[in-house]
Amino acid sequence: MSISLPVASESLRCLDFALSNSIDPGGTGLGVDAVVLVEVVRPWPKPVAKHDALIELVSEAQQLSETVRLLAAIPQDENAPRVIVFRFQPTGMTRAEAAIVGDGVAAFREAVSARGTPLATADGVRTVLVCTQGSHDQCCGTEGTALAEKLRADRPDLDLFEVSHTGGHRFAPTALTLPDGRMWAYLTPAAVGAIADRVEVEGMARHCRGWWGAPTGRAQVAERAVFDLLGFPGDLLERTVEVGVDGDPDQVLVTAGERAWNVRVEIGREVPTISCSVPGGEPVKPGREWNVVEIVEVDR
Repeated sequence: MSISLPVASESLRCLDFALSNSIDPGGTGLGVDAVVLVEVVRPWPKPVAKHDALIELVSEAQQLSETVRLLAAIPQDENAPRVIVFRFQPTGMTRAEAAIVGDGVAAFREAVSARGTPLATADGVRTVLVCTQGSHDQCCGTEGTALAEKLRADRPDLDLFEVSHTGGHRFAPTALTLPDGRMWAYLTPAAVGAIADRVEVEGMARHCRGWWGAPTGRAQVAERAVFDLLGFPGDLLERTVEVGVDGDPDQVLVTAGERAWNVRVEIGREVPTISCSVPGGEPVKPGREWNVVEIVEVDR
């Protein structure tokens, strides 16, 4: 089914356009080795990398051998801002942090070079990063902020951060949960509660944008299909994702623990992203969905 763009007289929010067209968020998550939070007070510019406190840190991140996504975060304590590093490991997540003194470069270097403390997935989600950067997109600014406020009131057990743009604002509210490393779309407080408490809810995988241990695109969609099969207990298993099995670019091998699946993922609909609340949605960015057409368990 093709998607019709707004007419010139329409000014739609990108979220409303995505919802009305049932756009699947699968494959749009970050595929990185580490996420680095830098606690800095608002206002945040668009892009946030132009913030005075982040300019030098962007250069520092680019010199690392690993792929890093640098995010601003509202300080949990304005008198003691930090750099916090969440690093992906196939066998589990780690967290390291350092206090910011001065321009933050020393704290950044200390945090990214630290070994970090392992975070146990078995304990469930304890950290939630919600995008609330209204200067980037009004959908995250409104929907994300409302979600963060509700979670802060109802789930004080969660380590909640309001962060800058993580991509996918058309799927607001969006969040990254840790230590499972999953990015989520179209969230509600109840959905976050189910994720945090590892409660099986039918259709939860359709909220998943992707797992950050897999590259963006078909690899994340394939891994999501396996997550849908195994549910939250399956997230306790070490997993790997290999794209292009036997030279077939549509074939993805996903391993989870001692089990493995060949997942065939083909290109689906073209799904444009409109500019939020602009007449006609211009300029429009191209995009696509991915379809899982086959999933077969195989011997390892």
